[in-house]
Amino acid sequence: MKKFLFGRLAIRFAMIFLLALLPALGLAIFNSHVQYENQKAHSRESALRVVRLLKGAHTQIIDDAKSLVKSMAQFPPFRDQAAQRCNFLRKSFPQMFQRFSDIALAAPDGNILCSTGNIDRVAMLGSTPFFSELLTRRDVGTGAYRFDPMLASPYVLIGAPVLSRENDVDAILLATLDFSAFEALQLTAQLSSDSVIFVFDSSGLFLARYPDPEGWEGTNRITKAAIFHAVQSSLADEGTLDLLGADGVPRLFAYTKLRKAPGQTVYLATGVPVALAYANARQDIVADLITYGGLLLLVLLIAWAAVQALVSRKLRRLVQSAGRLQAGELGARTGMQGAGDEIGKLAAAFDAMADSMESRILELQRHGNEMRDLKEMSDAMQVCATQDEVLAIVRQFALRLFPDQPGALYLTHASGDFFELRTHWHEPVVNSEFLPQDCWAARRGKVYRVDAASNQPRCHHVHTPPPINYMCVPLMAQGEMLGILHLENDQAARLADEQPVAMAFAEHTALTLANLRLRDKLHVQAMRDGLTGLLNRRFMEESLLRETRHARRNHSQIAIIMIDIDHFKRFNDTFGHAAGDALLRAIGKMLQEAMRGSDLACRYGGEEFTVILPGTPLQAAATIAEKLRESTQSMEVAMEGQALGKITISLGVACFPEHGDTYEAVLHAADLALMHAKQTRNRVVKYAQDELEIRRQTQRR
Repeated sequence: MKKFLFGRLAIRFAMIFLLALLPALGLAIFNSHVQYENQKAHSRESALRVVRLLKGAHTQIIDDAKSLVKSMAQFPPFRDQAAQRCNFLRKSFPQMFQRFSDIALAAPDGNILCSTGNIDRVAMLGSTPFFSELLTRRDVGTGAYRFDPMLASPYVLIGAPVLSRENDVDAILLATLDFSAFEALQLTAQLSSDSVIFVFDSSGLFLARYPDPEGWEGTNRITKAAIFHAVQSSLADEGTLDLLGADGVPRLFAYTKLRKAPGQTVYLATGVPVALAYANARQDIVADLITYGGLLLLVLLIAWAAVQALVSRKLRRLVQSAGRLQAGELGARTGMQGAGDEIGKLAAAFDAMADSMESRILELQRHGNEMRDLKEMSDAMQVCATQDEVLAIVRQFALRLFPDQPGALYLTHASGDFFELRTHWHEPVVNSEFLPQDCWAARRGKVYRVDAASNQPRCHHVHTPPPINYMCVPLMAQGEMLGILHLENDQAARLADEQPVAMAFAEHTALTLANLRLRDKLHVQAMRDGLTGLLNRRFMEESLLRETRHARRNHSQIAIIMIDIDHFKRFNDTFGHAAGDALLRAIGKMLQEAMRGSDLACRYGGEEFTVILPGTPLQAAATIAEKLRESTQSMEVAMEGQALGKITISLGVACFPEHGDTYEAVLHAADLALMHAKQTRNRVVKYAQDELEIRRQTQRR
């Protein structure tokens, strides 16, 4: 009877607790409903953020493409050498700018001059507003978004005017950017495989859809979907909607205007299945209900067993640990691992969660530091002017990214026959140079990692015995092997974790080195005459401008020697133009060998040459000119075994600032002296102070 009464009392006690908790339970359920709606709103906001992210990525792709096309149109050799533009466009642009499917050059009237691919895409441009705007604004622009039915590919046309030295529009450079570059957007947005990303215009044309297994691109199927009518009727530029998709799946759609232009408005939208979009919200409310039921059961158990004080103390300790963890104290733990009850297990789970969270946060911090260091390294490499500066940056950031890992960077020797050690850190056990076949990464063209526990073949460029674990990463740029990055570590797992960072490190380094080599190559091509190897006239004028400024500041002199090959036309008429070219090369070689360290020998044009002698007075320059004349007389030039005969030159000498206060005036004075020397040929004439006498002698000729 007593047991029965105790039980009834316990039931009543539990019922009292239950009744006391009912308002709180109802409030909690209502709060869960509010949180559920808030979570759905958060999901819609997240979907909108994804669309904005995609729009930003899309806009960045277009902006980057416009910058490239504008740079292409302003590229000095392309802009200044009109006759060679088409040849340059076909041979150089496809390799330099591979992201464009077609590159074309159009005349100002819209006619296509040349193209690297499908001309139909850019035909009939003269009457289009896009083409007229390019001519009017004289700046880069984009055309309407189109779909090419022949290639089954959406694209946008980007154009930039090619301006002459007089700032007139010589031509229009056009490039076609396909939407294939946007296929990586789904990975960027981290959407599920059931989600879709699509681009359509105000006419309902599907410009792009990822994924697109049904082949909807280029069709008007979107006009039948509710999302199309909702977007068309909306006054907002962006928003979210819960609608039935064109594929019959209920989805959470997020959309934004991608581009608005006369005659065309383009929209970007994402569609996530509703079940997936609100999965977290539904899970949260179910979890809340389960939690509330557990708490209710816990309260009943507390009332039944009368252990509220003990439970409250443990819960307080758990809450305090959670608060410390929330405040950023990653080492906060409950310290109740030994307790065997439910709260003790909860505490153990909390501690395990805290351990995992601490590990993940530290890993994320390390990863963030690595990304920051890689970004900083990339920014530093962008401004490097020489290979030695790049190597210094490589060593600096290698010590930061791989602080306890010995490593080395090898670069391909100029001969291309072997790799040579250019920098290292923490004393790696490697050779100073090795052949390509001595490294498995160089053979395979990809990363080669060796673990101590494996029986993989070791590279021959490491010492014997080899390091416990090591990794070789090739430095590749545009299909060319530029070097090898070698890293060592005594922990195989750590080395594997570092592989993505090492690959990014190698990629940044390779791209920087490749850009430096390309820049140096283009610089040499821009400053040298192709036939003689001497400096060209453009570089000569830049050098004279720089040297005259220096001479004014330092009150020094600059001598200029103008040289003309005597009877050059007779050589061409007698022996042919090939012989004339051989003679020009021989004179160029002689001038290069005769120059001092600060002197400059240039080809002025045709058979005329110019020698610039900084810090040289007139009489000393005349002596040098006489030596050049004598050296030419002793030259023997042959063409296919036939001697070209005696070769002589005429030379005119003038000096800055005696003969002019600008380099143009001194050049003119040296040219007048040269004309005087050519009257009798094979002699050196210094510019006379009585310029009128020289002019009268010239006029008599």
